[in-house]
Amino acid sequence: MFRTNTALQKEQSHLYELEKKIVQHLPKIQEALNSLKVEELHLKSQLVNQKISQVAASSLDGSVAHSENIVTPDDQTNQQEIDLDLFVNKLQQFDVEIDSD
Repeated sequence: MFRTNTALQKEQSHLYELEKKIVQHLPKIQEALNSLKVEELHLKSQLVNQKISQVAASSLDGSVAHSENIVTPDDQTNQQEIDLDLFVNKLQQFDVEIDSD
């Protein structure tokens, strides 16, 4: 029984140290995530502006723009964004678990 308690205390202290390290890294991760979101919005804005100028140019030429030629932002979503969203969800779950303690 004594060994079990000692092992549990060691594991608990190890987990506490890991928690402290994770909490220290959270601001950096959130900053990087925000930076990636800003970059994504900038790229989507550029894409929309490019498509608008293409549609405007083709309509000036007398061409009719078809809606199927316009690329929506969802079509250009980066796979990395999805992976980051999953990571954020895991971090948020972790944060909820900390708050419940």
